[in-house]
Amino acid sequence: MFKNLTIRTRLIFTLSFLVVFLLGVEMLGLFGMSQSNAGLKNIYEDRVIPLAQLGQISSLLQQNRFVVTAAFITPTPEVIDNNSAIFEKNVKEISIIWKKFITIYLTPAGDMLADKFDEDRTKLINEGLLPALSALRASELKKANQIVLAKVDPLYELVMEDISTLTTLQIELTKQKYESQQIHFTIIRNIFIALIIFILALAVLISVAFTRAVFKPLEQAFEVARGVAAGNFSQHIEVRSADEIGQLMQALKDMNIHIINTVGKLKDREAYIRSLMNSLIEGVISTNEYGVIETFNPAAEDIFGYTENEAIGQNVSFLTPNIYPNNNENFLKRHLGTGVAKTHLGVVEEVRGLHKNGTIFPMEIAVGEMRWKDHIVFTCIVNDISERKLEEEHKMRLIQELENTHEELKNFAYVVSHDLKAPLRAISALASWLSHDYSDKFDEEGKKHMHLLIQRVYRMDNLINGILQYSRVGQVKERLVAVNLDQLVREVIDSISPPSHIEVIIENILPTIMIEPTRIEQVFQNLLSNAIKYMDKSQGEIHIACNSGVGCNSEDKLWEFSITDNGPGIETRHFERIFQLFQTLTPRDKVEGTGVGLSLVKKIVEMYGGKVWLKSEIGEGSTFFFTLPKTYNKVV
Repeated sequence: MFKNLTIRTRLIFTLSFLVVFLLGVEMLGLFGMSQSNAGLKNIYEDRVIPLAQLGQISSLLQQNRFVVTAAFITPTPEVIDNNSAIFEKNVKEISIIWKKFITIYLTPAGDMLADKFDEDRTKLINEGLLPALSALRASELKKANQIVLAKVDPLYELVMEDISTLTTLQIELTKQKYESQQIHFTIIRNIFIALIIFILALAVLISVAFTRAVFKPLEQAFEVARGVAAGNFSQHIEVRSADEIGQLMQALKDMNIHIINTVGKLKDREAYIRSLMNSLIEGVISTNEYGVIETFNPAAEDIFGYTENEAIGQNVSFLTPNIYPNNNENFLKRHLGTGVAKTHLGVVEEVRGLHKNGTIFPMEIAVGEMRWKDHIVFTCIVNDISERKLEEEHKMRLIQELENTHEELKNFAYVVSHDLKAPLRAISALASWLSHDYSDKFDEEGKKHMHLLIQRVYRMDNLINGILQYSRVGQVKERLVAVNLDQLVREVIDSISPPSHIEVIIENILPTIMIEPTRIEQVFQNLLSNAIKYMDKSQGEIHIACNSGVGCNSEDKLWEFSITDNGPGIETRHFERIFQLFQTLTPRDKVEGTGVGLSLVKKIVEMYGGKVWLKSEIGEGSTFFFTLPKTYNKVV
């Protein structure tokens, strides 16, 4: 029956079959790709979004810990109330995010980890952070400190460990899902390639059938035309006669050469432009002179939520919110309408964008103009700046909080200086007067109590002076001058007047450095005073040196100084504690001290860009090291 059909009918039937078959293959390929896209979407919704939610929970928990710590550092009612409000808001946010997180599919191990995190988080809030804030509201600083040490710190570390484990699990599941989708995509691709091979084989069979049915020249012409249509431009076309068939073959030959040259250039150019557009992280939108969208790259799809097919043909104004009519009007007038303001072309401006889901977001846009034949094409470069705006707002809030805290600390130093020292001086004078004028009326116990009172008053005065010195570091600036440390250290030793059984030795000549004299004097004075105060040997030795391996005789950028004593030594577990404010290792009734000296040393050294540390062995003594940059005008 097929043999009785005309060549035209055969061609129509064959071409129809091929078109239907190709459409079926294409539909199969599109279905496979849509399945892959759906799998990737599920990966994003079930794995990537929960990862971001865990990051938000971690950030909010860190902020809550910072809020409690800030309230502990500055326990004023206003700060505690403000920080409590922030804390409660963050707790609600964490609960909301956590409810969203647990709605996703989790493995049994993930469910166990989620339950553990939920339990630890509840303990951290109910047993740690809330009691600490309550203690701060009641001005029970000691109790609050105990709660922080006993509950908040351990529970916080446990909660952060739970979050880290959950995050690791989510990343592993994401990796597994992604590998599964890769395998699925590979299978679809192999099936598609097999179908293409099958189509080529089918085409060969059809060509053989036509060869038998149609005379040789026409068959050759048909093969050549089909090869050209299929993109096979490398075939050899031979013209064997000058008749109509020959003329047809010559025309096909000329057309093939022309197509090879034209299509090759177009494909190369199209591939280059498409690759360039797809690789850009900024959204690129091109429109005609009426604002109708002609191209819409993948980055623009991510920014606005529309696919390329949805956007093309639309007016660009649908990407900006209609609640800002002036914004749209100015945008179109300046860039896409007639009478364009040329001064705005190429200028980056900040405008409002409208996402497909209705969300309004800030974006930057720059518009360029290009003329193509008789038409004008505008190219819009778009960038979503929502995250940058949020970061800027967050930084401004942090800066404001730091400025407020700084101002409160300055006010506190003023209160200490003017309001506390006056009554303290009155108590000291009254105690001294009573001790002197009524000494004969006190028994031994009374004299002991009066002596203890005067000693406590002196200690309080020293503590206030230490606080003032600590708070003024970095606030009161002196002019940087060249200070001869060799001379300054000897003056410090003379002012301290070490006991006769303690010898202070300067190992080598100390350098001359550019620094504030008062600050460096405080550093050496505190370190030397501590070495003398806690000396427990009958023959004490204190050695001061500028170590040649790092500073004095090398080209390093730092001076390294050391003060070594043969005192009682310090346990390793106290190395960090001794640099904290008001911390002493010996009871104050046994050795008088404020616990401010080493904190002051650390603050001054770090203010200049250096660092301080120590090495010590029990019974052998201690060595305190500190470094200072050789060039200070870039540090202070």
